[in-house]
Amino acid sequence: MLAHFRSHPAKFTLFITALCVILYTISNTLDMESEILLNATNFPAEPVEQQDYWRYLTHTLMHLSMAHIGFNLAWWWLFGGAIEKTFGSLTLILLYLIAGVGSGLAQNWASGPWFFGLSGVVYAVMGFVFCVDKFDRHRQFDLPEGFFSMLLVGIAFGFISPFIGIEMGNAAHISGLIIGLIFGFLRAKMAK
Repeated sequence: MLAHFRSHPAKFTLFITALCVILYTISNTLDMESEILLNATNFPAEPVEQQDYWRYLTHTLMHLSMAHIGFNLAWWWLFGGAIEKTFGSLTLILLYLIAGVGSGLAQNWASGPWFFGLSGVVYAVMGFVFCVDKFDRHRQFDLPEGFFSMLLVGIAFGFISPFIGIEMGNAAHISGLIIGLIFGFLRAKMAK
């Protein structure tokens, strides 16, 4: 069933993908713009920035490397599009908002405000799809065996990655996964 969603994402999936690609392109084209964009989109770092409500979500739109944006958008495209086409745009928008803010709060608590990327939300959409696949008999995504194990391996890699020079937002990944699992479980129970 997931093969159907790979080629044609829904509107919100495409919108977030386009924003990420545009911001990544701008930040990598003009060096000065990169600094300006990072300073404008980071999670609130100073008390005065706590009133800049966009900052609670804009950190999800900025990516720091080609691999970073590539991995995040591939999973967002596949699973975000599947959620949106199966359950509608509102479900995906709510999941994005809750996971973006929730994973951002967790990562800020763990490491401070200078983190970027969609991965907290990506773990949320994968957790959502996993729960719906397991608990809702009417809306199966037909996930492969070992999908949840793959998620756990990804989180474990986040803890090992600093030893090879890669920093990951472990708190964002874990909190995003938990948010997605809860959201998916509730959605599956509502369907029953």
